[in-house]
Amino acid sequence: AKCVDIALSSCTDVAYTKTMYPNFLDQKSREVIEYSSEYILISVLHNLLQGECNPDLRLLGCSVLAPQCEKDKVIKPCRHVCENLKKNCLSAFDAIDMAWPYFLDCDRFFAGEEEGCFDPLAKLRGEVDVEEDLPSDLPATFIQFKHHSYSQMVSMLKKTASKCSHIATTYSIGRSFEGKDLFVIEFSTKPGHHELLKPEFKYIGNMHGNEVVGKELLIYLAQYLCSEYLLGNPRIQTLINNTRIHLLPSLNPDGYELAAEEGAGYNGWVIGRQTAQNLDLNRNFPDLTSEAYRRAGIHGARLDHIPIPQSYWWGK
Repeated sequence: AKCVDIALSSCTDVAYTKTMYPNFLDQKSREVIEYSSEYILISVLHNLLQGECNPDLRLLGCSVLAPQCEKDKVIKPCRHVCENLKKNCLSAFDAIDMAWPYFLDCDRFFAGEEEGCFDPLAKLRGEVDVEEDLPSDLPATFIQFKHHSYSQMVSMLKKTASKCSHIATTYSIGRSFEGKDLFVIEFSTKPGHHELLKPEFKYIGNMHGNEVVGKELLIYLAQYLCSEYLLGNPRIQTLINNTRIHLLPSLNPDGYELAAEEGAGYNGWVIGRQTAQNLDLNRNFPDLTSEAYRRAGIHGARLDHIPIPQSYWWGK
């Protein structure tokens, strides 16, 4: 057998490009995998778990269904990565009375580092940066302001949620056109759970991919809320104790990556502004204001609930 290109739509964003058939489940072709219950499961885990532990679980599943191949040799994913993810995500499966998937058996399909393995989640942790030497006496709640790539942003949000796990969690609301998860960090006294009559608030940044200040400020805000809560700031504690807060730093990660590749010195104002589908997310809302004025002139027409006009969907 030889290494072949990965052609599975749910695994296009893995950190490698080649796999080999049959896989660890003895599935002998891409077609067999795509019709398998295992592949269907990793495709819907996002919805089943309401975004929790994804894309981590999907990428872990891809490492079994489409394992990395180098020089016509299959490499197993690392066992410690599987064990850590299972430890962090088992509660999400318990919440929906679902067992941990058999094909993610950490002993059966994964290998120890001494055997030679790869980390299927390395891409999520971001690039290894050379950090400035910071004073050793800084508190654990110190926040360093800097720009973040997509993978660094994901890593920072997950790190922040882990640091304040009693009041924070991360989830994905879906994927961009190029397959990047749209990550949200949530703060509340019961993270991951809707509470009746408790107000909810959301901030969205980076609709235009090349406008990055909002993205960075929301990443900073997430760290600030976590740090100040831990420090006992009464204002922040009151805010989080009485409100459910959702922060989506980047709604257009595809555009951001394009703008970042171009670089600040060469980037025109349009590079990365739109999505990979050439849509301007800040100009793509239904015009409910005009609809409200139109309905106001109709006797008996309701204004408390205005449906999206059918004309909005033309051409979409």
